[in-house]
Amino acid sequence: MDTYFLHFHEQDAWKLASRMRMPNGTALPEDWNGHFVIHWGSAHGEISGVPVLQPIKAILRAKQQTKRNELLALHGIKTPAAYKEQISQSAYPYMYKVMVFHLQALSVYEKKESLLQTKQAIYNAIRKHQPSSYEEVPADKATFHVRRASREAVKAVYALGLDYGLVSIGIMPSGHTLVLDVEPAPKLNEREADLLAEAMDRYAAALDIEQRRTERVMLGSDPEFLLLSKQGKVVSADRFLTRDGAVGCDAIVLSGHRVILPLAELRPQPSTDPRELAKNLHRSMQLAARAIPDESLAWLSGGMPVEGFPLGGHIHFSRCWLNSHLLRALDNYLALPLMQIEGATTRSRRPRYGFLGDFRRKPHGGFEYRTLPSWMMSPSLAHGIFALASLIADNYWLLPKQPLQSLDIQRAYYLGDKKPCTQLSQSCGEI
Repeated sequence: MDTYFLHFHEQDAWKLASRMRMPNGTALPEDWNGHFVIHWGSAHGEISGVPVLQPIKAILRAKQQTKRNELLALHGIKTPAAYKEQISQSAYPYMYKVMVFHLQALSVYEKKESLLQTKQAIYNAIRKHQPSSYEEVPADKATFHVRRASREAVKAVYALGLDYGLVSIGIMPSGHTLVLDVEPAPKLNEREADLLAEAMDRYAAALDIEQRRTERVMLGSDPEFLLLSKQGKVVSADRFLTRDGAVGCDAIVLSGHRVILPLAELRPQPSTDPRELAKNLHRSMQLAARAIPDESLAWLSGGMPVEGFPLGGHIHFSRCWLNSHLLRALDNYLALPLMQIEGATTRSRRPRYGFLGDFRRKPHGGFEYRTLPSWMMSPSLAHGIFALASLIADNYWLLPKQPLQSLDIQRAYYLGDKKPCTQLSQSCGEI
């Protein structure tokens, strides 16, 4: 295997090492010719020039509560820091501990008793791993709150620059889901040690296969646009389009869970060739023009062309492995450069939409990268997005730099502040 598990004699690390197939130890062997390292803890120091899971800098940052909460807030993830008064007056009706590894929740434990808790009781519950009042939730018994906790836990781990960890989640009576704590090197029971060791071995095996992949990635997309009348009113797309088909309408969920269908969406035929995908997009636009005969309507693209109507330019990937290395490459080499040329209103879409690393697995086995705003401002821009996405997906191992690991660059991205990123965008070929 190309992957090595590196630790520093920690008890839980040995517990994992005894269960896994990949080579492991407290130092890289002199004759080791692999390419990837999985860190456990931060005592052994950083390994330079080698791609890693669980970077040391990310571990250290996650351990600092103030920095951790600041970074999570940038990504739109709620923490107790923003809800101090409400927390002091009420308990969490639901509390969970979610073990996350590499974009997936491996296990979820739910606190079974719903009791009013003091601040100290909440703190103790977070710090004391899997107390007796927590029980594992079987996958087929996952409730709405369990799924939501799992989703926020995966998002929090990624946002912190980590690749695994134990995330404590509390759901307030108001429904707000809070990330209470993230432990980069958690205490493991036997069940979790089994799950985590198996997941690490699966990661190493999938990495070996992906490294040998020679076929080009299959690309698809479903960019959205708005219809605007001469009077400046949004005209709902469902007046002309159905939900299915090569051209359709998409939903926005309003407060009170009311669903409306104002967005038009193009769904061109996928292709391994970015030029062919661009041609397919043009064909779907022609279909849309026939389905929307009212020539007085303006077609608007961008991230937020009209307040309250966020638009996405999702890119679909298949015939490749969904992994954090690829996601971070897409963030740094696609989303970040695109931010440099976005319109002033697009920043309003973030962080609820357009947060870094936003993905959704698809039934066909691929995934959808959801971070980008709608990019149908010009044919040249659409062609460039497709070409760059294809280039990244097939060559991301050659793109090691991650400027978005800097808190300042992340803040600039979410605020739409282009000045701190100017030097990066000018040297984009070197990033």
